[in-house]
Amino acid sequence: MNIEKLIHILSEDIPRRRTSTYRIILSFIVRDFKVWWTYKFWLILDIVGVVIFIVTYYLFSFITTSQHVQDAGYSVGGYFTFALIGISFQHYVHFAVQTINESIRDEQWNGTLETILSTATDFKIFLLGEVCFSFIVSSTLLLMSLLIGMLLGAEFYTTLSSIISVIILTMLLIASHMDIGILSTGVIMKVKQGSPVTWAFSWLSQLVSGVFYPLKLLPWYLEWLGKAFPLTYSLDGIRRCLQSAEDLSSPVVLSNILYLSIFILIATPIALYVFKIGYDSARRDGSLGQY
Repeated sequence: MNIEKLIHILSEDIPRRRTSTYRIILSFIVRDFKVWWTYKFWLILDIVGVVIFIVTYYLFSFITTSQHVQDAGYSVGGYFTFALIGISFQHYVHFAVQTINESIRDEQWNGTLETILSTATDFKIFLLGEVCFSFIVSSTLLLMSLLIGMLLGAEFYTTLSSIISVIILTMLLIASHMDIGILSTGVIMKVKQGSPVTWAFSWLSQLVSGVFYPLKLLPWYLEWLGKAFPLTYSLDGIRRCLQSAEDLSSPVVLSNILYLSIFILIATPIALYVFKIGYDSARRDGSLGQY
């Protein structure tokens, strides 16, 4: 074969077939579902763990006074409903903070990250595909937790306005914690091991954000520390809607939404900047696909 013709064939720009975004994301969801369904024992343990967790706090509610819950501004449901909301919506915190960096670590561990990034798939679509299945699982576990709690006697106010308010607060909860997850991923792409950002944030938010008890029960300095975490305002707003029939007309709920919005506006560019630094650094030293 003529050398010039061979060079022309090798250098020819072959057009790539463009795959629609929804098909790419759907392929991620199907892949993750198949992996998830493969380990049925761990699936059972996850479900059993949720049930045991809820039943534990149901029994704990019999020996815990509801007065502190009422003093915090949540008038219906008592301690069990208070704890149930914290447990249920904690699923979204885990999804938002840990899913992205766990997915990146898995791709690095399997040696597939550079392969995926070398395709025509946009990196933003790649990240969206990685988190979609975890969002579905987290939503399912949240609804399952609330249903089990209702069967055990949890009480909620469920007016249309309160449900709309809860949906808005939940979206802000996810968005604010996704920023933490993106920032953590930027760190983990460089250091390769468990991100100190994820560890510190998860531990402190469990302690001081009012997941299992009202902040008023904490010493004043921990109560003030809790006011720096977006989960504090998310849970307070959701509880006021579901336990006190408040909605977007409530000044307290609106203040919670305002804080979360300000947090997102400040945290998003910082998280994206840290992620870009980690991503570019890993590309420069050739360790992007290394675990």
